[in-house]
Amino acid sequence: MNPFIELFEQPVETLTAGAYALVLLSALLATWYAAGRNALTLYDSYQNGWLVLPTIWWVARAVGLLLIVAIDLLLVAGIIYVVT
Repeated sequence: MNPFIELFEQPVETLTAGAYALVLLSALLATWYAAGRNALTLYDSYQNGWLVLPTIWWVARAVGLLLIVAIDLLLVAGIIYVVT
């Protein structure tokens, strides 16, 4: 359906859905930044190497990066749900 017709027929619902989508997009952008920083730190630590096992902080960052990616997938699913 045409979004302008939908805006005319249901202005509150359409504007609310747009606001939700923008909030989710801004959260997605913030998590992409955090994921990028985590990935760069992990890569730098990996390049410098460790003696036997990775440090606990490296593992914590790796788990954090996976959680951020999971949150990103949820945000994308939420954006798709709101837009459709």
